[in-house]
Amino acid sequence: MIEVRFEHLNVEAEAHVGSRALPTNLNFCINLLEGILNSFRIIPSRKKPFTVLHDVSGIIKPRRMTLLLGPPSSGKTTLLLALAGRLSKDLKARTCDFGKFSGRVSYNGHGMEEFVPQRTSAYISQTDLHIGELTVRETLAFSARCQGIGTRYEMLAELSRREKAQNIKPDPDLDIYMKAAALEGQETNVVTDYIMKILGLEVCADTMVGDEMIRGISGGQKKSHNW
Repeated sequence: MIEVRFEHLNVEAEAHVGSRALPTNLNFCINLLEGILNSFRIIPSRKKPFTVLHDVSGIIKPRRMTLLLGPPSSGKTTLLLALAGRLSKDLKARTCDFGKFSGRVSYNGHGMEEFVPQRTSAYISQTDLHIGELTVRETLAFSARCQGIGTRYEMLAELSRREKAQNIKPDPDLDIYMKAAALEGQETNVVTDYIMKILGLEVCADTMVGDEMIRGISGGQKKSHNW
C-alpha cells in the first residue's frame, strides 16, 4: 500500500496573454521566431509569469478513491503531473512553459530522488493517442501484449497449493478467470474481454477508435478506454 504526501507545492509558469495566446498560424510563426531569438538572448521573452499552484499540501491515503475537483485552469493537471513525477523544467504544455517548481512529494516517506513513482502509479491523460484504424478490442489486445503479461502458471500453482493447505475455497468465477488468464496464448483474450465488460465497452468492441479524420467511438467511450 502506498501513501502519497505532497507538501508546499509551488509551480510557476510563463505564457502569452491576450491575442498572442490564440493558436493561429501567425502566432505560431511569431512564437517560433521569438523562441529562436530568445535562445540567443537577442530579445527578452514576452511571456507573462503566473502561478499555477501555490503552497498546496495534502495526503492521499491508500485503499481510498480520491476525487480531485476544480474549475478549468485551476491546476488539476499540473498537480497530478507533479504527483506522478512527470513535472520537470523541460515539460511543456500547449500554451505555457513550466518554469519554477518547488515543494516535496513523497511515496511512503521516500522522496522522488529515492523512489520511482512510475512503478506504482501512472498518469493517464484525458486524451490519449491511439491508432484510429484499430477497433476497441484490437487496441486493448495490443496494449496488453505491449505490457508483457508473462507466465503466471507457477504463481497460480503456488496459490492453489496454499489454498488447499489452509482449506480455502476460492470464488468459482474468480478461480476460472485466473486459470484462463494463466494459460499460454489465451491470457490476452480473456483479460481483454474482461476489461471491456467492466468498462461497458462491449457494445463498441468491434468499432474503430477513430481520430480527427475517421469516425469512431464517442468521447465518453474514449475516456472509459483511456482509463
